[in-house]
Amino acid sequence: MLKLEKNMRRKSFTLLELLVSIGIILVLAAITFGGMNYASKRAQEAKTLATMEEFISALESFKQDYGFYPIIDKDKAVKVDFSKDGWKLFMNETKNKKNRAYMEGELAPLVDAYGQELWYRYPGKKNTAKYDLWSMGPDKQHGKKKGNGDSNSEVDHAGDDESDDICSWKQR
Repeated sequence: MLKLEKNMRRKSFTLLELLVSIGIILVLAAITFGGMNYASKRAQEAKTLATMEEFISALESFKQDYGFYPIIDKDKAVKVDFSKDGWKLFMNETKNKKNRAYMEGELAPLVDAYGQELWYRYPGKKNTAKYDLWSMGPDKQHGKKKGNGDSNSEVDHAGDDESDDICSWKQR
């Protein structure tokens, strides 16, 4: 009878067993969600790099035909917005040598995975042999945050070592 009574009482979990089980579940959930966040960030970066590579390929084709990269606003960084006048030859709105567009699609800004336009400068300040092409990254600011946040002065700090910018000169 005493043995039967002990078996009847053991049908529930002790407080210690419940706490250990909950602790294990929380640790596993933290690891899983942390890994998913990391994977999501890497996927956005990869999508931005793929967009940049497509544009770089088009820039190289343009250079083969003309002997130079598109000059939109000399020495100034500009957003890659194909609806603006400077890109008309690049998008074949005016007839170019090969009678082809270097980029397919709508005449619209070229955006990264974060919904921000890519930036282009020729001749480049960081990559002086070619051009500078970059995305502002997830924080949507040029370079790391500095000073008063004046957006015009921030453009020249694109791709700082500690920034989250995705830059053509860091990839090659």
